[in-house]
Amino acid sequence: MIEATDNKWSSFIAHILKWEGKQSKDPRDTAAKCVSAGQVHTNRGVTFCTFKTMAAGLGITPVTYQRFLQLTDAEAARFIYRYYNDVNGSRLPDSIALAMTEAAWGSGSTRAYRHLRDALTDLGRPVTTNAQAITAANAVDTSRLFKAYQDRRKQYLQTTLGSQPRYAVFVRGWINRLNEFSNKFNPFSLFWALP
Repeated sequence: MIEATDNKWSSFIAHILKWEGKQSKDPRDTAAKCVSAGQVHTNRGVTFCTFKTMAAGLGITPVTYQRFLQLTDAEAARFIYRYYNDVNGSRLPDSIALAMTEAAWGSGSTRAYRHLRDALTDLGRPVTTNAQAITAANAVDTSRLFKAYQDRRKQYLQTTLGSQPRYAVFVRGWINRLNEFSNKFNPFSLFWALP
């Protein structure tokens, strides 16, 4: 289980924030619907819609647009940890938990679990529920599952999202981000040997 104070978690947060940048007004992003035209809709990877829904529960107040613009890296990490909890990260092998958290961060926890069930099927361990997926994830070789999971994630980004004109422009960046994540957080990277 990864705690919010662990070195592994800090490295994971740094990875996400590196790729998220600071603020976005890109009108091609679906998050643009959360604000008026021309306003910042995403700050440190947190959309304004998500901010309005989750901020108070994470101790970030007042829940206003101005406060959203002042979001810090440490506060963004609270949102990310919420996604870790949403995928039951503490019940999964660390590398799988982080892969699922990153997938949930980008596509929601339902999609993150879909990738896990599909990856387990690819490994000959078909499951139909999230609870079964958690049990199976702890019973298979973590490195094989990590690879299968990342393969499923890449396929989704390239084929499902990449085939849609409004997302095609983002696919290259998503794949670069996925590749960096895979290299750094796979179960046998030197990173996992850190205390």
